[in-house]
Amino acid sequence: MRYAIYARYSSDLQSAHSIEDQVRLCRERIEQSGGYVGEVYTDAAISGAFVINRPGIRALLEDGRHGKFERVMAEALDRISRDQEDIAAIYKRLSHLDIKIHTLSEGEVSELHIGLKGTMNALFLKDMAAKVRRGQRGRLEEGLAPAGICNGYRPIHEMDSRGEVSRGKREIVEEQADIISRIFEEYAAGVSPRAIAKRLNMEGVPSPRGGQWVASAINGSRARKSGILHNELYVGRMTYNRQTFRKDPDTGKRIPRVNPQSEWKTAEVPDLRIVSDELWDRVHALKTVRGANYPVHKTRRPKHLFSGLVHCGVCGGGYTVSGGSKLRCARKRESGTCTNGRIVTVETLETKILQGLEKRLLTDEAFTRFAKTFNEERAKVRAEQDKLRNNRDKELATANRRIRQIVNAVADGLDSKAMRTELIELERRVETLELDAKVEKSTSVNVVEFHPQLPALYKRKVKALREALQKGECARSEAIQALRAMITDITVKPGPSRGDVVLELHGSIPAVLAFASGKEGSNHDSTVLMVAAEGI
Repeated sequence: MRYAIYARYSSDLQSAHSIEDQVRLCRERIEQSGGYVGEVYTDAAISGAFVINRPGIRALLEDGRHGKFERVMAEALDRISRDQEDIAAIYKRLSHLDIKIHTLSEGEVSELHIGLKGTMNALFLKDMAAKVRRGQRGRLEEGLAPAGICNGYRPIHEMDSRGEVSRGKREIVEEQADIISRIFEEYAAGVSPRAIAKRLNMEGVPSPRGGQWVASAINGSRARKSGILHNELYVGRMTYNRQTFRKDPDTGKRIPRVNPQSEWKTAEVPDLRIVSDELWDRVHALKTVRGANYPVHKTRRPKHLFSGLVHCGVCGGGYTVSGGSKLRCARKRESGTCTNGRIVTVETLETKILQGLEKRLLTDEAFTRFAKTFNEERAKVRAEQDKLRNNRDKELATANRRIRQIVNAVADGLDSKAMRTELIELERRVETLELDAKVEKSTSVNVVEFHPQLPALYKRKVKALREALQKGECARSEAIQALRAMITDITVKPGPSRGDVVLELHGSIPAVLAFASGKEGSNHDSTVLMVAAEGI
């Protein structure tokens, strides 16, 4: 049996040798059972709570689908996943492929293990989170930092009475504290966070993360008490449990949620004060005035047709709405670290992009050129596949012929250790070649044929799309969804003359072809494979 080994450890604080130890133990067990190891998949310093952010386990599932192994070996079931939904999904998919899971702890895994162990692992995660919060709360009551470290401080590592490293002690870093005081002073004097960030970047002052300063890091959020100007630690007051992080079940990303203020816990730490109460009060009095003049519900920027798709061609940052309907480089505006000062209105952007889609993306000339290149590449790929198939068939025939020769020799009384070893290797090679042939047959690419009227059909559909964008909310929403599916990126660059703007539209050819043929939402995997091979 061919085995795949999966190993994982979950924290940067754990030793990387943990992976090596898991693989070594799994390899020993496999060899004892008479199997051999085909592939080893690992995820280092990644939580087992979600599969989506673990490239190792995702690669294992993909290779399992292509028949690269018949068994999976891991140290324990919680190495594969601690999430009930994920472990059940992994087991279900591997079982469908007739791939069994084995662990050093449980042996061959069954539905009973999935149910019981999945529940136990989920409870373990919940219990561990509660213990961490309890420990952090205890440190806060002792006047120690419950977690993390912010700009202006560094940790103090001391040994306690039990000979263990004491955690949570902080001390002020004077050079960073001077920058913190300066930010508060300048804001109190009427300087905006954006202007403060630009000054600090021009002077080469490193940000808390070592990169460039941005206005949002200074201004922060009033609700979450984040950002330099809202950090109460600078006035000697430590706050804990302001927010809770929960992982999105679809993306695995940690999403912050603000807790009710009644659940916040505070402790006075006068030794860590950097800013006076008088300066703190002046800053927040000014923020209250500015907040009243520019309420959040009025300043929130409306989303436009291409929100999230527009980027700066100089720095790669986002182009976001500023000043009503104008789009600017966010890095140029927030930190002054980009030289692209070109401004484009939302109306101009949408008009130009729609015109480009309608008049330039699939003209008769462009379509003819694409179809010619596509067909040439299709012929090239087919020739390469035929060559690989012929070579594989020849090697398979040679291996089978040699196997028959060895079997006949053994039947005639000739036998040796070398012959038996060669026979085993040949049988494994034949198995691999036959499996490759089976995989190729099951994943063969469906060739896309182009209808000669496709360009004209495409133009008519884009025209109808533009008309739908001018109609009611329902029609516009459907039109936007169809349009955004065709676009991967829009780049804004400075033109050759002062004030000129160059827009570059990057689209998805499979999505465009599906849109033109009326097959939006279908599976375009085969098209993607062919187009990717062309380099278009």
